[in-house]
Amino acid sequence: MNKSELNSKWKNIASFKNKKGYKALRITAASRPDLFLATDEDGCRCLLLFLPKKVDVKLKGTDKNKLLISFLPSKGIVLIKLKDFDFKDLFDDLILSIYSKINLISEPIHASEEFIKIFYKWSLFFEDNRAKKLGEEQIQGLFGELFVLNEYLKKSSRPTINPILASWKGLYDAANDFEFDLKNVEVKTKKESNLFVKISSEYQLEKELDKNLELLVVSVKLDLIEGKSIHDMLLETVKLVRANLGDLSILFLALNQKGLTVENLKQYNNHRFIVIKTESFDAGNDDFPKLSISNIVSEVSNLKYKLRVVKLDEFLIEVKKY
Repeated sequence: MNKSELNSKWKNIASFKNKKGYKALRITAASRPDLFLATDEDGCRCLLLFLPKKVDVKLKGTDKNKLLISFLPSKGIVLIKLKDFDFKDLFDDLILSIYSKINLISEPIHASEEFIKIFYKWSLFFEDNRAKKLGEEQIQGLFGELFVLNEYLKKSSRPTINPILASWKGLYDAANDFEFDLKNVEVKTKKESNLFVKISSEYQLEKELDKNLELLVVSVKLDLIEGKSIHDMLLETVKLVRANLGDLSILFLALNQKGLTVENLKQYNNHRFIVIKTESFDAGNDDFPKLSISNIVSEVSNLKYKLRVVKLDEFLIEVKKY
């Protein structure tokens, strides 16, 4: 089951004529649980899980602005309803997430438990978060991190896609933007003409024990015509995750740390960039020029300084031009 197949089924439901009440269609013939797509009398999209009458579902109904879940014991149905059609793409992602987790579960009670658990996990992403507006440097920085994430995802496979998504720690205020098993990566995004990158704390270039540390500098130029926005980059991320059947909730949970969503990132579409090149440096090298927690006196803290990129050639790992 993928997004295009799901869209086809919604179109089929919309074509049903002269039918009152719910219009429903089984999500796939192969699904072991009785899982149906539906629209109600008001045209709201729904996902229905039919259960044997003997199954007792422990569920306290939740009615939010965008999303509702309820249990109808007389009909043996657990129902999720989308109340705001503007969130239909995200609702489809929720459906695909539920389907991928429960379509092979034969035991109805286990299917219903997983169904409800995934709903609560995803319901956070349908809330109207009033995120603090991003400044220009934050927009540029997020653009660079999403670009790097997408470069990693392009090389991923189904077994590696979720670990790569989980490696992105930039929105969690971690010391480094990406944390892998063998290395951490700190991403800095600068204008092509700038000679420096800003290091914002004594922890950013601190090497973790038994791990390499890489400083990845993304050089960009502003281009309102040919450039991409952070919203464009996020849509590309979503597309790459879907292509490898990854868990989009990992991505949305990271965005949720700063109140960011696919929808509210559209407000930054007037900030557009083209990536010119990326440069990777071995920041874990003992001779790499940096101020970090291990080489400053304990009385000094809250460091902020600039690092001259053009003086780092001896630590260069790789240059990529785009």
